[in-house]
Amino acid sequence: MRVTNSMISRTNLRNLSQSLGRLQDAQAQITSGKDFSKPSEDPARATSAMSTRKDIRRIEQRLRSIEDAQGWVGAADTQLSSALDRMVRAKEIAVNAGNGINALTPGARSALATELRAVRSDLLVVANATYAGRSLFAGTAAGVAYDGTGTFVGNDEPVIRDVSPTNAMTINVTGNQVFGASGAGAGSLFEVLDRMATAIEAGDRTATATEQMNLDAAFERLRGASAMVGTKWSSLEQLSVRTQDEKVALTERLSQMEDIDMVESLIQVKSRESSYQAALQTTAKVMSMSLLDFLR
Repeated sequence: MRVTNSMISRTNLRNLSQSLGRLQDAQAQITSGKDFSKPSEDPARATSAMSTRKDIRRIEQRLRSIEDAQGWVGAADTQLSSALDRMVRAKEIAVNAGNGINALTPGARSALATELRAVRSDLLVVANATYAGRSLFAGTAAGVAYDGTGTFVGNDEPVIRDVSPTNAMTINVTGNQVFGASGAGAGSLFEVLDRMATAIEAGDRTATATEQMNLDAAFERLRGASAMVGTKWSSLEQLSVRTQDEKVALTERLSQMEDIDMVESLIQVKSRESSYQAALQTTAKVMSMSLLDFLR
């Protein structure tokens, strides 16, 4: 076969184009940090990467759910700690009144009753505390958990968050669990405090002693609810750590599938750049010949 100048030129130009293309591919890898830019370049790895990325999105959604649950439970824990502090003061008032109620003047009894009603008002504020616009202790009901009289107007339905692939957690405690149910047994904490204040004000020693026992029971119920919330917080913390670890592991796996070895890629770019420069110089010498070179 006769080799012509045009054949040599086309071959050299094609080789130059291929060399430049390889150089551009290597430079594109460094720019993107990815080993491949299109699924067609490596279908198997691309499929695995898409599956892993989907798993990461699911974990991120789960982490948002856990974070929301932690916010809710943390807010409830703060409010219950505040309620316990106020209940300690209510118990002190009850003990002070019960120990010498007959010796107290009407003014002193009235002052104790007034302070006890102030504690009741503070606890009612706690009972109507909210998180992200929703009442913490009203169950799934909209609006406040308690009306102005201290009557529970929420429900006992659970507030649930998906915190793992197989488990959902009830993150709330309801007003009845925390402060007691109205009309059941001794009634709610607010009813107990109302009766206690009235008994102290009236100097009724028997009623004061009875309500003091009811107040002790209400305090234990409140403390039990606080412990329950603390357990939920601990569980959520552990779940958050495990889920974060799972996300890190998947992210590392995705990086191994997609990301380039930067040092190796830089060496590859330098090598391809050198090859392209050498090809340019060789082609320039070969293609510089013209018809005049053959007529000499």
